[in-house]
Amino acid sequence: MSDTPSPNGGTPPQAHPPTMPGKRTTLPGAGASGNGQVRQAGRYQILELIGRGGMATVYKAHDPGIDRTIAIKFLHASLCEDEQYRGRFLREARAAGMLSHPNIATVHDVGEIEGRPYMAMELLEGDPLNDVMTGGTLFPVREVVEIGIQLSRALDYAHSKGIVHRDIKPANIVRLKGTNVIKVTDFGIAHMASSSMTQHTQMGDVLGTPQYMSPEQTMGQKIDGRSDLFSVGVVLYQLLTGLRPFDADSIVALMLKIAKEEPTPIEKLRNDVPPALRRVVERCLSKQPDRRYQNGAELTEALIKVIREIDEETQHRQRPRIVSLRVKWTALMSLIVAGVMAVTATVVNQRQQAALIGQVTDYGASLSRFIATQSAVSALSEDWVALEVFVQEVMKTQDFHAITVVDRDGIVRAASDAARNGQPYVKPGGETLGVHAGGVAVQRLQADGESVLQFESPITFQGKPIGRVALDIPEKPLTRVARLSLIMMALLVISTIAAVAVATYLVSNWFAKPIRLLRESMAEIGKGRFDHRIAERRNDEFGLLFQAFDDMAGALQQRTGGAPAAAADDAKPTDKSAGKAAAQASPATPPPGSLPRATLAPPDTVPAPDAPSVRKR
Repeated sequence: MSDTPSPNGGTPPQAHPPTMPGKRTTLPGAGASGNGQVRQAGRYQILELIGRGGMATVYKAHDPGIDRTIAIKFLHASLCEDEQYRGRFLREARAAGMLSHPNIATVHDVGEIEGRPYMAMELLEGDPLNDVMTGGTLFPVREVVEIGIQLSRALDYAHSKGIVHRDIKPANIVRLKGTNVIKVTDFGIAHMASSSMTQHTQMGDVLGTPQYMSPEQTMGQKIDGRSDLFSVGVVLYQLLTGLRPFDADSIVALMLKIAKEEPTPIEKLRNDVPPALRRVVERCLSKQPDRRYQNGAELTEALIKVIREIDEETQHRQRPRIVSLRVKWTALMSLIVAGVMAVTATVVNQRQQAALIGQVTDYGASLSRFIATQSAVSALSEDWVALEVFVQEVMKTQDFHAITVVDRDGIVRAASDAARNGQPYVKPGGETLGVHAGGVAVQRLQADGESVLQFESPITFQGKPIGRVALDIPEKPLTRVARLSLIMMALLVISTIAAVAVATYLVSNWFAKPIRLLRESMAEIGKGRFDHRIAERRNDEFGLLFQAFDDMAGALQQRTGGAPAAAADDAKPTDKSAGKAAAQASPATPPPGSLPRATLAPPDTVPAPDAPSVRKR
């Protein structure tokens, strides 16, 4: 791999004393004086040292002929002694000079000065990605995808010209200041293999940055553009996780890892990376070249799909939360029915309770009057024994809680509880429910922990009171009937609400389907696909709406000349000024790093104007 520094402002310049301008023209580094004067190399004025690598030295220089500050790279003198190195450097430097792409550092001039091959290229104001990543900085996912798209496009362009970079790594990718636009540097000198220097070059490559090499490159096999795409996968992995996928203590162990082992899954290192992006990186890192993307265009298309998914997800999150008509209508109708049924059930239950109480009190009042009438003769003759027998017989035949017969003096003469006979009668306190015909007083009270209805009827003879009868009837059967009635009413309410909810959901779902179809069709128009048609015939208002939509789409298509609009800009770099400046510098090419609108849509997503797409239900 090449250890040459990147021609940008991100590498701290190293001190290098200049030579005297009055002396014979010298090459940079050949001799120096400490007077601080600018040195001259050919027509270039050497300003300062940018960096020095294993194969070349890069200087900041000025070209007075075009009045432009540039970066100039000189092959080391020790390598210049080999004719094959010098010839290969010049050939591949000239090949790199043929590359004109917004994401590739431009080579302005290639030649020799006093036997030293050089390459003059644009000076980039920015930082290499390895400097940006210092401190474990993790890039936002969308920025990583934007960088990947620009990188894959640059490599696809270079590969189409027959040039394989062979040294893709963060140090050779410069991000321009204040933007997310990147430039690939060091094309053409990354791999200097020749017939007599093969072993030397391969060892030099391994000692450079082997962590970014493909398996076939580590084994010295023949490589092509797919090797660069493996390196792209390594760079993307590192940008996402902050770690290189392959690392080891020795070069041999590292090569074995690259050739045999799989990297740690991205999701274990970072959980906000979309699955689609993880799959793209994993495919780039495939051991077999045939399993990777076969060219940069395929990788670009895959990354564009990822960025579309990211943008759609972002738009979905930013879109106001809505409640579907199915939920709204179902909930609304259910609440309305529930309210109506609740009020109705409450009124019915109250009326039913009142009716039951009325029936029970009528029954109890009549029964107490009957017992009072039957007890009148015995009470008048003070035949208390006969009265006790009568009370006990009644208790055997009826499900009463208690019967108490009291004489005119308030003494209990006969009771279901024989222990009370002869005791003064104490009227228990309770809730008075009213007085029925015949002077029967009704009240609700607690007796022995049980709720009972007490009916107290006077015993009269010839219109004169001679005693009283207190009849206690348990309220438990009445409560059971009322509870059963309430349960049945609740079941009726629940079943009615459920039936209304299901019916409303089905009806609203029936409405939602054509609405969704219309919304999706409008989205197609929003994407510029004016050839889209719903083409669904319905004998209702939706049919009229669909026909109106198709007429509108036809009018738009006719107005635009029948050509669908270009796809939306899915991955524009964050700084517009950089793109504008680049467009002014090179009108024939798009702005550096920009993702042109027309190229973002895969070929199969834009139908021909004469073949309208039809959305079937």
